[in-house]
Amino acid sequence: MEEYQYSAKIYDPILFPFIRPIRNKVISLVKKYQYKSILDVCCGTGDQLKLLKEQGFEGEGIDLSDAMLRIAAKGEHAADCIEQDATQMHYENAKFDLVMTAFSLHEKSHASARKIVEEMFRVTSENGDILIVDYELSDRTSVLSKALIYFIEWIAGGEHYRNFNSYIKKGGLPELLSGITLTEVERHYFAQHGIVLVLFRKV
Repeated sequence: MEEYQYSAKIYDPILFPFIRPIRNKVISLVKKYQYKSILDVCCGTGDQLKLLKEQGFEGEGIDLSDAMLRIAAKGEHAADCIEQDATQMHYENAKFDLVMTAFSLHEKSHASARKIVEEMFRVTSENGDILIVDYELSDRTSVLSKALIYFIEWIAGGEHYRNFNSYIKKGGLPELLSGITLTEVERHYFAQHGIVLVLFRKV
């Protein structure tokens, strides 16, 4: 996870213009559904949790990157994040009203990403919600957006880029969630249909 050792400090400033509309949508959904317990899986710098905290919503996060977690612990609205493997969470079943993750699944191997969503399902309360943000490339995705997404992932390089390519070729989120019983509640697109936010309910 220390692939983020050098990028952690610039992660939020560089991605802010692209990510902020998504962060704001998450905040609006949390306000709408008034979740009492929130878990951010692969929380990174904790930016989403910090923004929620500003709005009066408490949550906690897990990540494996020490560099990211150090950033999460800083600031006026420091995020409550701990080091933990998302494929083997140490939480009891059905603990959280909302379990969310953003841009974490495409960079993992299919087996690891599948285990993460299974764990997210496990720790979500009955009738609780799972929120996932990730890439969705289709005929509706603009050429510019698709090119930019591929360029960003190419820069990340190595295993990250290979996993991204595999994620897209396998069909993205629908294939990854195959067989998991979830009801779609809301869907929102960003980056000219290159990024999707889907809110699911565990039923």
